[in-house]
Amino acid sequence: MRFRFPLLPAEFEIPDAWWSDAGMNAFCARTPAYRSALGAIAVPLREIEPPFRNPEAMRDWHGFDRERLVRILNGIAADTVIAPVPVSTLARTGFPESPFRYRIRDGLHRFYASVAAGFECLPVVIE
Repeated sequence: MRFRFPLLPAEFEIPDAWWSDAGMNAFCARTPAYRSALGAIAVPLREIEPPFRNPEAMRDWHGFDRERLVRILNGIAADTVIAPVPVSTLARTGFPESPFRYRIRDGLHRFYASVAAGFECLPVVIE
């Protein structure tokens, strides 16, 4: 399945079998973000710089680890609590200025799973 980024004119792909194995076939986002720990801040996905995936990396599919991505998608489908993503604030001094306010420190799979699930926001902890 192909999914569009919230801000960039680009797409990414998740294998159909992974989507199905995670129980996402009938999923429909009914909240702005997945359920997360207390204290997490819901930040719009369009304000977060998409983390780089190296398609050549020795992972299962274009920079994704199958077990990790399916586990996160399954947690989203089952409405379980998933850890927030640590982010840092980007400096607004570049020219041209970046359209993003935050950079993910650890949470590539949670970011992409949230976009694929159709959420508007990502639960984060700003470090």
